[in-house]
Amino acid sequence: MAASRTYDVLIAGAGPAGLATALFLLRERPALAGRIAALEKACHPRPKICAGGLIPKAVATLKELGVGLDAPAVEVFDGEARTPVKTINLGRRAEPLCTIVRRDQFDAGLARAACRHGLTLHEATSILGVRAEADRICVETTQGCFYGKVVVGADGSASRVRRDLFGGLRKDHIGRALMVDLPVDPSATDEFSNQRYRFDFNCLNNGLSGYSWSFPCLIDERPHLNLGIYQYRDRRFAQRCTPGLFEELRKAFPVVADRAPTQLALKAFPIRAFDGNDHFATDRALLVGDAAGVDPLMGEGISYALEHGRLAAEALRRSLDGDPDAFAQYDDAMRRGAVGVKLRRLGFAARRFYGPRHRLYFRLVALSRTAQRLGVDWYNGADGADRMSIAQVVVRWVSGALRPGGAS
Repeated sequence: MAASRTYDVLIAGAGPAGLATALFLLRERPALAGRIAALEKACHPRPKICAGGLIPKAVATLKELGVGLDAPAVEVFDGEARTPVKTINLGRRAEPLCTIVRRDQFDAGLARAACRHGLTLHEATSILGVRAEADRICVETTQGCFYGKVVVGADGSASRVRRDLFGGLRKDHIGRALMVDLPVDPSATDEFSNQRYRFDFNCLNNGLSGYSWSFPCLIDERPHLNLGIYQYRDRRFAQRCTPGLFEELRKAFPVVADRAPTQLALKAFPIRAFDGNDHFATDRALLVGDAAGVDPLMGEGISYALEHGRLAAEALRRSLDGDPDAFAQYDDAMRRGAVGVKLRRLGFAARRFYGPRHRLYFRLVALSRTAQRLGVDWYNGADGADRMSIAQVVVRWVSGALRPGGAS
């Protein structure tokens, strides 16, 4: 058994949330180099089941951190959403709506950047348990015990930090997803030829609360489609039987229907949705990223992982400076600050668009092209649109809708 090691900050998990926490903190406090460690059960570049979509807000945060995209990426400028009411074409934009990356390479790039700034990364180190001691946190791993003044739980939807320090893992907000990558001829594939992503919400007609997606992506420099389906779950939804995810994915995208499940490398994974009633800090621990919860509407998590990292780094800096209220204020910011408010609004939207009256809400969206554009910009955080108040959103929507061509 390896000797125990002690750090000022221990980060459980070396994905975007944990690495962003380290990058933001080390940027502000370079003297902490060598005193912050991340524990990662795999080795970068490690397999990661994720669609890999970076919305503009995530790309802007990476630029702020000085981290470039050194992995192959596909930019998307147009979009289509098939709904139970009608098909909505988002229209081509001058700036990317989304940038699709492979998470193994993307995360590895973040890890290299964090290590350059002074993060100590312990790979092939699985966490076995986490416990609070008198003046520190002990993390038991396959490589021995690690101790930290504080710990950051960035270890995913099934977070061990959350389980051991935050009273367990409730499952009433755990959604699920199924994903597959298929090689394609880019010249004969709409997603590549028109630089477009596609969403299909018609699974709602069959009782499944969620949507299917199709993203263009590159795997080993070869064009593929990343196809998947997401099911949202919320304790306020009545329990009901739902169809199989794979069958609904096949209905949405015929390219999948041509193949049997045994011919596909299907990958299933849980998605923890953000719940504003949760708590995200104890006196010595913080939750970030998937461990805290992602966007309930679309299941997007990378942009929130980066934003959680920003908030966590500020709380850690203040805590290490002796501020006893730093972690309590982090908890409040996660629930009531700008990021928390946006996630709460997305939860509100998820319960409407995936609820029994979903056709009404899709019909309202279909009425106005201005509403569609504004909604996408708000979701993407373009030009700070997601920081606007509800009143500002309504004013922009009404003023746009009154202009010629505002309504579709």
